[in-house]
Amino acid sequence: MLVPVIAFTAGDPWGVGPELVVKALRDGRVRRACRPLLIGPRRAFAAAGWRPGLAPLLDPGLPAGPVNRRSTAAGGRASYQAVLTAAKLAGRRLIGGFVTAPVSKEAWKLAGVLHLDHTALLKALTRSPRVAMMLLGGPFRAVIVTRHIPLRAVPAAVTPAALAEAAELADEGLRALGIRRPRLALCALNPHAGEGGLLGSEEGRVLAPAARFLRRRGLDLDGPLPADAAWAAQSRGEYDALVALYHDQALIPLKAAVGYGVVNWTLGTPLVRTSPGHGTAYAIAGRGKADAEATVQAALLAARLAR
Repeated sequence: MLVPVIAFTAGDPWGVGPELVVKALRDGRVRRACRPLLIGPRRAFAAAGWRPGLAPLLDPGLPAGPVNRRSTAAGGRASYQAVLTAAKLAGRRLIGGFVTAPVSKEAWKLAGVLHLDHTALLKALTRSPRVAMMLLGGPFRAVIVTRHIPLRAVPAAVTPAALAEAAELADEGLRALGIRRPRLALCALNPHAGEGGLLGSEEGRVLAPAARFLRRRGLDLDGPLPADAAWAAQSRGEYDALVALYHDQALIPLKAAVGYGVVNWTLGTPLVRTSPGHGTAYAIAGRGKADAEATVQAALLAARLAR
């Protein structure tokens, strides 16, 4: 079987991204699964231990700036251009997919980037009407309804349309992974799923009607369930994925369960894009301490999806 070409972007050039990519490419699992292509500043990858024999490198030509373990405009421009280059190659089918190393949202803002994150950028680039983040780690999977917004903004953002988008993309993503009849559970917003309205009304007003609507459309979707109970049920194998309402409702349980093995997969676009489910970790960048397991797992998933 011909293995796919998978690109690896540098992420923020002075975060942990370049060293994670280099470590991942030295892992035999990744070498067997794909033919790698590195995209990003040559200087940053070289500082992380890259040599030409490890993998070909495409430098888009934007300088990374001086070594600076914090968010900078130069780092934002370099990391953003690497993603644009990878997306362009994937759109032309010159690569099978790409793994994006962590970027700094602050650096993107300093660089004048209009998009907050990879998901929003790829939605705009591909003109996809629906996108979602699926987080995977070990036996656990979750799709997030609201992504990167302040917690206080979550209740208003949890609309029937947003719930339908996340749940339907979760179902489609699970089917792409070979699960023929996906079983989903919708997490509640409030403790105890609102306790009959005593602890919040969103379950009765928004979540339960949306879940009934989606069941009528053919989705196997339980809930809304108290989030702690939903995670416990998934741990027992009762669900293939959860529909979580906000960032930490998904990420805290996942990272507690599987540590640094969490992968972020962008659903809804025609491109295959995965990423380690963590940030730039400036505090340990350049020290050789960064754990590359999530980058390895992201590469393995991208190669699997690209076949």
